[in-house]
Amino acid sequence: MNSSLLDHVLEAEWQMFVRVRSARHAPCQSAPDNFKTIRSSLFETWTQPMLASYLADLEQAEAVGRNLLAEKYARMDNLIPPLSNSPLIDIIVTMESNWQEELGRRYPALYRRCCRSMDETGDGRNFGIYLGCELETYGDHTLQLYFENIEAAVAANRNLALEALRRLVCKNGYRDLDHAESVLKYGETA
Repeated sequence: MNSSLLDHVLEAEWQMFVRVRSARHAPCQSAPDNFKTIRSSLFETWTQPMLASYLADLEQAEAVGRNLLAEKYARMDNLIPPLSNSPLIDIIVTMESNWQEELGRRYPALYRRCCRSMDETGDGRNFGIYLGCELETYGDHTLQLYFENIEAAVAANRNLALEALRRLVCKNGYRDLDHAESVLKYGETA
């Protein structure tokens, strides 16, 4: 993982994120370290070409005055029409939703604490809506690379949602997912 590339993506996203005005304030808008820890845990499951492509999307958007994160939240609040009709979006959301369901079965306390609901909420609190709205902001090339990464993970019997959450809990002082689950369930100390 090229940390410089990752740092550039995180900084570009952060600069857009702090300018988002949503119907629901996101607590991490006032906590850049938390935002970057959460997002880096996800991006560390991406390939270098995915990160480079997404950084290009962010930079191109910024150059023409677009804020991709504001657009994502506007879509989640149903304030603007869909940004993309790519069939890959529904496929990716379905594949990732399967991973989320596995995560919820294996680590229910951790899932309730850290993950978006799979329940039908009609807004961005729902995992599928959140992810779909985010994917709509990606350029076609980034979306294709994202799909290929998901396909490769499925073929290798990997669950990238588990991998991202494992990274996140380890960055927050837990040994692994089992340890974090135990702490949440039984109050053990980290």
